[in-house]
Amino acid sequence: MSFCQDVKRELCKLEEKKECCLKARLYGMLCFSRSFPEEAQVFATENKFVAEHFAQSLAGMMGTFVTIRSDPRRLKENAPMYAVLIEDPHQRELLCESFSISATALNPEFTESPHCLAAFLRGLFLLSGSVTNPEKEYHLELVAPNRMLAEEVFQLVQETGIRFKMTKRKHSEILYLKESEQIEDFLTFIGSSKFALQLMDVKVMKDVRNKVNRVTNCETANLDKTVLASSTQVQDIRYIEAHGGLAFLDDDLRELAQLRLNNPELSLRELSELLKTPLSRSGVNHRLKRISAAADKLRSREGKTQ
Repeated sequence: MSFCQDVKRELCKLEEKKECCLKARLYGMLCFSRSFPEEAQVFATENKFVAEHFAQSLAGMMGTFVTIRSDPRRLKENAPMYAVLIEDPHQRELLCESFSISATALNPEFTESPHCLAAFLRGLFLLSGSVTNPEKEYHLELVAPNRMLAEEVFQLVQETGIRFKMTKRKHSEILYLKESEQIEDFLTFIGSSKFALQLMDVKVMKDVRNKVNRVTNCETANLDKTVLASSTQVQDIRYIEAHGGLAFLDDDLRELAQLRLNNPELSLRELSELLKTPLSRSGVNHRLKRISAAADKLRSREGKTQ
């Protein structure tokens, strides 16, 4: 199962403690349907648990007969799709009257209390929501059948502190979240606290990995600088050795020059520790610069004699 399917399966297991909350959840699933009540099919889903949950809940509360049909030929992510249908037009009409379903406005009866609002949003998410595996990216969305319903949901959820954004995709209105904290808050609000915590864990691991990568990249960059500097220093010392001998250097530079030749891989601090009289890192760096200047002086002399 995908991350999204796991979230929906967890939500289907939640039992509504009050009848008004169960009705609010069913209302959320019915009012966001693209085809209900005009057509028999209420929705299609790749999640069998959602289809069965809707059928059992609606049958238990309203006595409505719901048909579930699988179509193995219609695949989504290599899984069959399930069509959820209320085939009796009279039952569809009764449901519309019972829930006061409108294509242009939400019934406030099902969103007045925080518990009913959470149940209503659970229904919306089960029917038309999706959430991406946080290992890949942070993205949660609800697909609304029209702009008016999308805007009403936008306003309702905004009062909880969750800030959806809106966009249009083909013929659908999309409410979406991109910030991990907002997705965590939404999942917690609709009852999926287990996966909200899982998302937090993934975010922590990502942060740790990013910090480790930054430190590693920094250390690699520093190592590259050390290797490049050491290579230049060794070339300078060998040039001095070949064209004037190390005696060309001042007394305080010869020991360091010989140490660098013998230990090209060492850092400035490690070179300092090998000196008879240890220096600070900046002291070693200063002497190496003097050695490089001496090499440049020799090169200048060689250039003039040619």
